Amino acid sequence: MAPKTISIIGGLDYDLIMIANRIPDGGESLLANEYLEALGGKGANSAIATYRTCHKKPQGNDASAATDSIAVRRNPDRPVSRPPYRPNGAKLDLDINVRMVGAVGDDKYGERFYAELEKNGVDSSGIVTVPNTQSSICFVMVENYTRENRCLFTLGATATWKKEDFRKVEDLGHGLRPDLCVAQMEIDKEVVETMIETAGRAGIDFVLNAAPANPVTKKTYQWITHFLVNESEAAIMSGRDLDEVNEGTWGTICREFLKRGAKNVVITLGAKGAYYANGTQTGHCRAYKVKVVDTTGAGDTFTGAYSSDYLRQKEAGRWDIEKAVIRANKAAAITITKLGAQHGIPWSDEIDAFDAPLNDPDLSELSISDTSLSDRWRSR
Repeated sequence: MAPKTISIIGGLDYDLIMIANRIPDGGESLLANEYLEALGGKGANSAIATYRTCHKKPQGNDASAATDSIAVRRNPDRPVSRPPYRPNGAKLDLDINVRMVGAVGDDKYGERFYAELEKNGVDSSGIVTVPNTQSSICFVMVENYTRENRCLFTLGATATWKKEDFRKVEDLGHGLRPDLCVAQMEIDKEVVETMIETAGRAGIDFVLNAAPANPVTKKTYQWITHFLVNESEAAIMSGRDLDEVNEGTWGTICREFLKRGAKNVVITLGAKGAYYANGTQTGHCRAYKVKVVDTTGAGDTFTGAYSSDYLRQKEAGRWDIEKAVIRANKAAAITITKLGAQHGIPWSDEIDAFDAPLNDPDLSELSISDTSLSDRWRSR
């Protein structure tokens, strides 16, 4: 069977992180406790999560160890087509190639994206280096004790994308027709809408993780196969206040998105799990009880695990949204037990072996603060 391709279209930014005891006031300077640099962006996180969650963990080597197959900078006018990349002998559940489609500047940060994504199994040949342009950079200030953060970011090279760049089916995979597209909204809304329409008219399934939330035109929903939002994004996309998104309205909100044309809808609820709906299934999946270390990237991991499981189920001739949501919940739960958005992303066999107990079923006792960090970190 020929390999399947999942195209992840989204933001690539380099995070410059300062950790201090508190955030400085206006006009104040403080000494930071720690400085970190990390590959970031919802696109990059989701791409790595999509790859790992459909491949078994390599044995005997660090999954992100450098390899000798890291490619040099791609020529954006000559897309590279090659077999799926396997870091350190990663084993397949389904023969899937995950291709990152993005844009970086011709600076030191841009070069790092190619290397880091390749080390994590992601085909980086869909990334374009834009001359005389900076890569997207995010300055992050984090309070050491509360983990509250403040972010300032630039779109960088991603801002050069136009609607015309995604008019053709091959544009969605940077030179090839993907079997599934996954996108977020860290890029211009009209560009995202064009991607979705192009995919829909070509019969290609599309996963939209509407983060950060920016309402799309109602006609766009008819081409969205999977619509993923958290509570705050569900509020914005449905025109509600945040306090109107609760246990009593999850079903109503999902039905509204289904009525607009989306085929499957999932509202992720952090410590409360996730609510899902499509034409035949509706339900709530509880989250798992784990020791939370860092919630950064949990939503992106959910998106990646859900997307890879959808394609795996589709190739097997079935579709059970509940099973995909449960698997994605497990993946997100594993992620938050480790420090760093990408370090904690689990491999397929780690998800299979996960056996933590379910969280408290009494939704009223679960605190929104359990998920606030991940919401603020990536919904910027």
